[in-house]
Amino acid sequence: MRVLSVFYILMKRKSFMKVLTSFVLAIGLIFLVNQLIAQALENSRREGPLRYEDFIYDASVKTPLLFATGAVVSNDVLQPPVLDLNQGGTMRLEFDWLGKDQPQFRAKILHCNANWQPSALNDVEFLPDFNEFPIYDVRVAQGTKVGYAHFWLDLPRVKVSGNYVLVVYKGRRESDVVFTRRFMAFDQKVSVGGRVSFSQDIPRRNTHQQVDFALKYGNYPILNPKQDVYIVIRQNYRWDRTVVGLKPYMVQEFDRTLEYRFFNNENLFPGSNEFRVFDIRSRQVKGINVARLDFNPNFNAAFLFPDDGQAGKSYLQQNDLDGLFAVSTRDDFGDPDYFPVTFTLRSAEREDGKIPYVVGGFNFFELSKDNQMHYEPSAQAYQATILLKQGVYNYMYAVPDGNKANEVPIEGTHSMTQNTYEIFVYHRSPGSRADQLIGYQVIHN
Repeated sequence: MRVLSVFYILMKRKSFMKVLTSFVLAIGLIFLVNQLIAQALENSRREGPLRYEDFIYDASVKTPLLFATGAVVSNDVLQPPVLDLNQGGTMRLEFDWLGKDQPQFRAKILHCNANWQPSALNDVEFLPDFNEFPIYDVRVAQGTKVGYAHFWLDLPRVKVSGNYVLVVYKGRRESDVVFTRRFMAFDQKVSVGGRVSFSQDIPRRNTHQQVDFALKYGNYPILNPKQDVYIVIRQNYRWDRTVVGLKPYMVQEFDRTLEYRFFNNENLFPGSNEFRVFDIRSRQVKGINVARLDFNPNFNAAFLFPDDGQAGKSYLQQNDLDGLFAVSTRDDFGDPDYFPVTFTLRSAEREDGKIPYVVGGFNFFELSKDNQMHYEPSAQAYQATILLKQGVYNYMYAVPDGNKANEVPIEGTHSMTQNTYEIFVYHRSPGSRADQLIGYQVIHN
């Protein structure tokens, strides 16, 4: 009774009520603001426009792979995501999700035209099934310090050729996209033969490469070859290094051949340089270009040997993967782990203010905060630390050129560099509502 009496007296005091009311309002306001901030951040990530390109929306996604299975090349992750519709097999998706949780994921497939914008095709026109594919196959990594779950999905075989974007999202909300990946399916209707040579432009003869090719379309119906065929040439599997929309230099109607030879540099590419490489397949033994391995309770860290810029230096031939990477481990226990890998580029601070980035196939050659370097005055070098799965990696250092990566100011460029080129041939037949990929060819110099 005494406690109740004291409480009754306090409740009658206006000052106590005022303090109590203010405290409750403050707590409620903090909770509301936090909820609004969290919701705004979540919406800003999920409700933005979908990007029809290789892009990771959620930082918990790591190492998204997409490659052809079956047919001539089986489960080769070093092959580009290009499917031959005249062979067996389909596309396989694999990716990791960092952390202890295992969300449910679904995937859908979008058909695009040659310019990577959505086509007018309905789902039933290019898919045999309903366009929603739950990803049930998952395995929790064993024997790793960095916890993750590995997901995989064999996609249904598409029915028509063209460009595709695979969209992976959490739960049932298609707006909750975690990443997108491009792939192509071709139906070989034409034959393409080409070669890579030094530039015919004398000032660029030592720095650039020229891609000439011919297209034979035989009995395939093309009414207006100069206008109806759309060409894309891609260097080293990079979507930021393409030449598009070339028109044939000559049409040989009798031979039904299109000649693509040019004299105004339309088909030139910078030769660039051979990719740098490092090997973190082992937790215990330092691989190629690894200077130090640190062992911590929660992770193992790799430090690469410091690199120097190569611009202005002589060309040195060496084997590489043309920018690709291969996940693998040489350890006798557990799954491949994730290492924080530290890159060091010895250099004075750049006077042009352009900050270098570490780029390669592992990050789609994108310029993002994850691979942006920072200057360390004490080391007189730029450094960056990137979380990567065990394997063998190709990489370069690049600076921004607009929104693209330009490695030439740091790596240099040579016409003798060994590069891979892909030629994509698109055509829209009369009455069709989408571009078809009717030819695909890979050439090397």
